[in-house]
Formats: sequence, C-alpha cells, structure tokens
Amino acid sequence: MNPLLISGFGTSINVDKRKLIVTNKLNDTKLEFYPHKINHDSIIIDGHTGNISFESMRWLMKHNIHLTLLNWDGNLLATTLPDQTISGKLRLEQYKKHLDHIARCHIAQQLVKSKVGSSLNLLNELAKFYPLDIKKIQGRFEAEFHYNSKQERNMLKIQEIMSHEARIAKIYFEYLRIVFAKVAPQFSFETRANIDHKRSDHASDEINALLNYGYSILSSEIKKFLNSVGLDSQIGFLHETLLSRTPLVYDLQELFRWLIDLSVIQLLEENNLKKSDFILTENYHIRLKPDTAKLLIEKIKSNFNGKVSYKKRNFAYQNILYDNVSQLAQYISNKKKTIEFAIPHVTINRNDDLLLREKILSMSPEERKKLGINKSTFWYMKKNFADSKTRKIYDKVSSKLNVN
Repeated sequence: MNPLLISGFGTSINVDKRKLIVTNKLNDTKLEFYPHKINHDSIIIDGHTGNISFESMRWLMKHNIHLTLLNWDGNLLATTLPDQTISGKLRLEQYKKHLDHIARCHIAQQLVKSKVGSSLNLLNELAKFYPLDIKKIQGRFEAEFHYNSKQERNMLKIQEIMSHEARIAKIYFEYLRIVFAKVAPQFSFETRANIDHKRSDHASDEINALLNYGYSILSSEIKKFLNSVGLDSQIGFLHETLLSRTPLVYDLQELFRWLIDLSVIQLLEENNLKKSDFILTENYHIRLKPDTAKLLIEKIKSNFNGKVSYKKRNFAYQNILYDNVSQLAQYISNKKKTIEFAIPHVTINRNDDLLLREKILSMSPEERKKLGINKSTFWYMKKNFADSKTRKIYDKVSSKLNVN
C-alpha cells in the first residue's frame, strides 16, 4: 500500500508530454510522474474543488492505479477501479451462496470468528501498556464464544450472528475507550455511535473522524481486490443487502478494522494532536485537516506494509488481505471445500510496558543513582509517563530496570 493523498482547493491532475502532473495552486506545489515510474498504487482525493482530465484518468487506469474520492467528512464517496475480472460463473455462484442459508451462515460465522480473535488479540497487546483488565476482557469474550458455540449447534440465523458480532464490538470499544482516554483525553471519545445518527459515519468527535477516515481507506483497498477477483461487492454474507450499500466490502472490513484502530492509537501516541488539527463543520461534525490526514495515511501504510509470518513465509498485511479475498472467491466457486479467514495476530513491540513504567514512576532519587541512570533522562521519562505519553526507553535503561 502506497497511496498519494491529494487535498486542498484548486487541485488539478493532467497529462503533459506523457507525464502525469499533479498541481495545487493554493500551496504552489507540483508533482510529476513519468510513465511506468510512479511508485504509488492509488490516489486519494480529499478536496472540494479541482479537476482531472480524461487523459490523466486513462494514464492512471493504464498504470493500474485506482482513484478514491472522499466526501467532505472523510467518508468514501466513490472509487474508480481498473477493468474488473470477467467471471460470470463466479458471480452466479456468489448469488447461490448468498441464497443458501447454510453456506451464507458459514461464511458469516468465519468472518465474525476472525474479527473476534483479532479484536481480543489487540486488546491483549494494548493491556501491556494501558490499564485494561485482561482477565475480565477474556471472560466477557469467552462468554460470547460459549453462547455462539451453543447456538451454532442449532440452526443459526444471520440476525443471531450479527447480534453476536454487535455485542463483541460493543465490548471491544468499551475497552478502546479506556485507551483513547489515556492517550488523547482532549478528544472525549465515548462510543462509535452518535445520539442523532444510528450510523457512526457522521463523526461528532476527533477520534471517530480518524477512525472513519481510516475505514474509508480500508474500504477502497477491499473494493480494489474484489474487483480484481471478480466478486460482486453488493452481495455480502454477514451484512444485509441494502440500496446504495456494498455489504461484501463491509464483511471483509471486519477482518482488518483492528489494524485501522491500532494505526489511530499509534498516531495519537506519537503526535500531540490538538483540536486545531481538525475542522468543525457548520453541522458540528468533525473532519481531518490535510496534514492530519497525511499523518494517518502514513501510519496505515506502515502497518499494512509490515510483514508478518503467514503460511510459513513473511507477507505484508496488504498481501494477506488479497489472499483472503482470493480464498473466499475459491470457496464460492467450489474450488475449496472450506473457508477460514486466517489473519496473523499483531505483536506490539515496545519496551515501555506498564511494569517498567511503574518502576520508573515509583523510583526514588537514591535508586536512580544506584542504577546509574542519568538525572535528566530520568526526569523526562517520569514526566512523559505521568502524562501517559509513549516514549522509547533506552536499551541501557531498560536492561538496568529489568535486572532489578
């Protein structure tokens, strides 16, 4: 994943002498890309005025680069994709699987199973650094697993699977709320839903605006992969088929929403974002300023390009997403007899866990001297940890603290 974000007023995309030219008159910037020498795989347009020529659209399609157009609030408005795989038989089988109650429930069950496992793993990892009661979390997740396993012995209904997923999501965000309260208390995150909107796409706070923006980028990637294998995004298995909706995109989002959540948390940990980094609309909804959007995109890009062990080799999460979409297509077309969405769990590699933080915060000046820790280093660590900021503990300091 390597998107190019184009934002602001007065932006234009044209082709001149074979080169793709991206200009922004507002800040007087100009980007030029020669044919077959562009390292971006997508372009995200987050602006209100501007133009794009037919020739530049042809240029992008020839280079297999898709356009993503975001609405004023950062939500996905439209995606322009390269020519899709022609697979009439696959789509016929997709419709059959959708209408087959047992097959549809099986796919939905596997989607929720993967989401639940990834969500619990992320909370487990975050519990190393934030005050989360992991035993209580595991107990609540296990109670849902027990309920769902009991229901699975009987004839499951889609509504029951969706209810199970919704309860897990509610538990999950209850604990993410604790993390957000620690890392960004200035944004007052409460929940994903708004009082005046059942859906959560109208962000009333900064964290929801970040999440919505990240989920839009994820949706765009999923649409690209669905297009490449020939599946119909309007026919899903977990989410219901509704007008102007793409339920299969929402289905597959469940596999990787947690990675967007992690990206938002890491962005907040590493950057002291303020309310001035966001835009408040006349309807009191929140959207991201261009620089904030760029920071988030870079974090998402870094996480999706990070390699993890998968099928005895190392792959980026972006490749793993594509592989799972391909496996779904193979199951739908009856080339595979079973389907299981296997997403490797993430490991957060930091050395500032709660135990070390507590040691530093409770350490006396005499203990600091005994361990040979520099006075100024010690003072900054205590200040940062008291403010719930994430900072790297130098290896020498970490080794001294672990020894004791």
